[in-house]
Amino acid sequence: MLPDFMINYFHMVTLGGVTQVGLMIKKLNELPNKYLFYFGIFFIIIFLLLAYWQFTSHLERESINSQIDTRDTIVNTSVDDIKNLDEYTTVFISDNLIPVRSWLLRSRVNNGSSGYHFITVYLNQSNEYILVNNGWVPLSISFTELINIDVSSLTGRVYQYDEKPRIGQDDVPGSDFLFRIDKNFIQSELGLNLPKYYIQLTNNCGEQISCISYDEGYIAPHLGYTFQWLFFALCLGVVVLKKNKII
Repeated sequence: MLPDFMINYFHMVTLGGVTQVGLMIKKLNELPNKYLFYFGIFFIIIFLLLAYWQFTSHLERESINSQIDTRDTIVNTSVDDIKNLDEYTTVFISDNLIPVRSWLLRSRVNNGSSGYHFITVYLNQSNEYILVNNGWVPLSISFTELINIDVSSLTGRVYQYDEKPRIGQDDVPGSDFLFRIDKNFIQSELGLNLPKYYIQLTNNCGEQISCISYDEGYIAPHLGYTFQWLFFALCLGVVVLKKNKII
């Protein structure tokens, strides 16, 4: 059993806390625009969460750029050794490669023009497979023209495969088009195993194919969006507080 003075102190603290909560609720209910207050607070929290999301996206982008800048040295390697490398490493592979299957990756933009990325799975003399993003091609190009492109070596960066979102268009078996570079789908489609990374070419991408880089395409201004959502939260907060005569 606790001593009487501790029990009395506990009751005082508890009752005091309840009293403070009760007074706070009473003050909120007496606000001249209490519904605006509740409504405003809800959206202020949403704006702050959006600002946090954009800021973390900005930090992620900066981290990737930093990693890419430190991995520009070209590493001579083989298909089998790709698994031992870090993502974004620049590699050179001189294996004798045979194209196995190709696709066009939908909805890709280069210098403001719509087109595709040309995706190919290659096989080397050791019966090892590698998936390669050869580069960007315009909408007008013939798929049969691309299939016959000869690749004697590969120079590019290694990347992780795309993650399939919970909600989104599924890739279609047997189609010449893809919505994403999905490792599981391609392995299932061809009945083979792919290495840890795929390669995105940076040099010698092929005739009529434009090499691409990580920095190409639309780059969202995440830091600008962060300040935008913080500004919205601040403005709404001022309006809510002024309308309720809190400031």
